[in-house]
Amino acid sequence: MIQTVLETIQRENLLQAGEMAVAGVSGGADSVCLLSVLLELSEALGIRVGAVHINHGIRGREAERDEEFVRGFCRERGVPLLVYRRDVPAMAAEKKLSLEEAGRIVRRQCFSRALEEFSAGTAAAAHNQNDNAETFLFRLFRGSGLSGLSGMEAKIDLPDGGKLVRPLLHVSRKEIEAYLAEKGISFCQDSTNREESYSRNRIRLRILPQAEQINEQAVSHIVQAAAMIGQLEREQEERAASWIRDHCVREGNFAQIPCRELGEMGRVQAGLVIRKTAEELSGSLKDLSLVHTESVLGLLEKQPGRRVQLPAGLLAVRESGGIWLGYPETEAGEEEILLDPREEEQEAQLFGMGFSYRLLPAAPGQKIPENRYTKWFDYDRIKDRLSLRGRRPGDWFSAFRDGRRQTVKAYMINEKIPARERGRIPLLADGSHVLWIVGGRISEDYKVTSDTRRILEIKFKRGEAGYGK
Repeated sequence: MIQTVLETIQRENLLQAGEMAVAGVSGGADSVCLLSVLLELSEALGIRVGAVHINHGIRGREAERDEEFVRGFCRERGVPLLVYRRDVPAMAAEKKLSLEEAGRIVRRQCFSRALEEFSAGTAAAAHNQNDNAETFLFRLFRGSGLSGLSGMEAKIDLPDGGKLVRPLLHVSRKEIEAYLAEKGISFCQDSTNREESYSRNRIRLRILPQAEQINEQAVSHIVQAAAMIGQLEREQEERAASWIRDHCVREGNFAQIPCRELGEMGRVQAGLVIRKTAEELSGSLKDLSLVHTESVLGLLEKQPGRRVQLPAGLLAVRESGGIWLGYPETEAGEEEILLDPREEEQEAQLFGMGFSYRLLPAAPGQKIPENRYTKWFDYDRIKDRLSLRGRRPGDWFSAFRDGRRQTVKAYMINEKIPARERGRIPLLADGSHVLWIVGGRISEDYKVTSDTRRILEIKFKRGEAGYGK
């Protein structure tokens, strides 16, 4: 077993000579084995070893027992130890998390703090081959995609800096128990490990032992399958990333994925494109499961406008030419800029976009600008209050010379303006009557005629990236 761990460390480049490895030690068999093995290999690897113990405040006297055991174990071996006490149940209740999720957050925070206090860059966790197999089955049963079935990695980067290594990843629990028995090393038993109310415990206590009755190498075979899936997944991810670069349009916090090309791909590869795009936008794939990617791909068969809500606030919307994936723009709400036109030019800003406006006297033979972003209106026809704002329910404009109306909503739908963008398009409005949908139509009722005496000139000057091009 020692040789297996040494080969894992060297092959995966987990530890460097001269650095400190900070082992997480709960007091259970796996973590006690980890600390013991690192101490045994420390001279050969040229490393220093420290330890961190976290009392989660869950198991009362049993947790106190574990803490005292770890303190004594480290003291006897001269291992520097940091102990953190946290009230995980209180945190879970406050943040409305499960105990498992709150525990993971606390452990990550404590590991980061321990690395900082030790001035170290590497944390070591005691995950072993059985943990890897249990995780594979747990994710398989929950409907995970390829990424979730690729198994644990021996080395990962921590969000707050440093790295987490798993030197025991290729060692079975039976080997760990045999090692501790041979060395005469004691450890603590966690009573919660025998509670079958936890899904992982049922896998550990019931499913894996049954699998080993079919084949005693079942655990290692599961792990081997996970490793092969991981290799295939990495290769497919590289292809997906290349496809995204060639076919997708990325602007700010959203991406446009073309439907026809996506539909021509295999289902698995198309799902990876969705996952990869989501990861690039959100920075994480947390909680994004196979059911989510399948729902997004299901939009290929739906009408434009249909949408799917994804974790982390992401939204997928079917549009005429593709699937829009990103964070929805906030609606305009009550944001409104009142305009008071005068002869001298004035400035206004809405949604980060700049406008200038002024009053001009009408003169015979004046040529009306034929410019998409400079418009003239008959100022004397304004009946209510003139403002720049976003859309509101009931907005309309005179779309035809015979006076027939069209709602702004219907116009935007007909023009295939994506739903996510409609609330951020500026409108020049006279109450509910819209003079100008900036970048688009103007109302027939406000056009300059031979009877016009005062002209309102308004110019769209600058805007957000991509707007007004």
